[in-house]
Amino acid sequence: MTLLTGLARLLPPGNLVALHVNYGLREESDADERLVAGHCSDLGVETVVHRAGRPAGNVQAWAREVRLARAEELRNERDMDWIAVGHTRTDQAETFLYRLASSPGARPLLAMPARSGRTIRPLLAVDRRTIREVAETSGIPFHDDATNASPAFARNRIRLEVMPVLERINPGAEGNIARTRAELEEDEQYLAREAAEILESTYEAGGLPASSVAGLHPAVLRRLLRLMAEDELGRPVAIPPGLAREVRRLAERPQGGSLDLGSGDRLVVESGRITVQGPGGVEAPGPVELVPGDNTFGGWMIRVEEIGADEARDGFGDPLRAFLDASELAGIRIVVRSRREGDRISQLGLAGTKSVQDAFTEGRVPRSERASWPVVTAGDEVLWLPGLAVSDRFLVKDHSARVIRLSAEPPPAP
Repeated sequence: MTLLTGLARLLPPGNLVALHVNYGLREESDADERLVAGHCSDLGVETVVHRAGRPAGNVQAWAREVRLARAEELRNERDMDWIAVGHTRTDQAETFLYRLASSPGARPLLAMPARSGRTIRPLLAVDRRTIREVAETSGIPFHDDATNASPAFARNRIRLEVMPVLERINPGAEGNIARTRAELEEDEQYLAREAAEILESTYEAGGLPASSVAGLHPAVLRRLLRLMAEDELGRPVAIPPGLAREVRRLAERPQGGSLDLGSGDRLVVESGRITVQGPGGVEAPGPVELVPGDNTFGGWMIRVEEIGADEARDGFGDPLRAFLDASELAGIRIVVRSRREGDRISQLGLAGTKSVQDAFTEGRVPRSERASWPVVTAGDEVLWLPGLAVSDRFLVKDHSARVIRLSAEPPPAP
């Protein structure tokens, strides 16, 4: 009510609209509505009343969402610039303490800024006690919300129990909290700007070069990773110090790794890049029996051709081609599928066998691509891992008359 009165005296007529949300949660709700409407009439300010309906879920969160949504809707309808709310320095200090106890990290402490998007808080420099004195001495009508005295809400316990103790220790406690928060906000703005500049200059092809995080200060690294993840996912993402340290560690390892960001999202370090991936990653394609001509497996294309032995010799050494003895494969189905637990390949030029997992690691195949990487088999044997390894079974011999040439074309790079 004090904010409304002050703005009505500062702004030209017609430049101010008052929104009152009647939640219908208290017996006094209708009396509050009449109080606001009457005072607005005295000030010559238009009043818009919104009745919220039945609450859902957390009542305080529901009320906040209803209030903010209707305010933004009204601002758009009237083509206005700002939504002004009446939070005071006391509200800000109470929120700071609540977040300090309930939410780790610096960012939660910076709730309730002077400006957030189109929302402004003109009274943040003034404590609640002063606002009440102004209202009483100026004859501004107001009602006290009885639920503010209920210990059922955590914020009320901060107000009724914690703040009085702190003020007995130091009467300037509230002001000190506000000044500390202001310093933290300045620090956050600077660090976030540094992180944004690094992201803009290094981000490409959907990720960050892993080498770009090596020398970064931990505070900048956390914000860099958070900014990248939030840009990709479109939601707030927490990057605690432990997760940022793990990213730096994985960036130094050839095999990389994957870290959980919550909601099924992941931060993936692989092949020299740091990327953000949504739930599920790349799904494994179903098995495909290879037939003459072009065959599709996920994003890969695999061509099967029968050629002469002389032609085959011209293509040896290409890791995306394999040449097999057609007569030895007679009657055996050649199938391309995704990897399976225990898969091994009897690799050409290597004594014994090698696990497909090791072949992927040595070939620096990104973890996110391994499920969709083609594994070409004949019966139960792995014949070929395109681009990585070819088996010494069914290979072309000097006496081979008929040759099957397999050619693989990987998916286009993102």
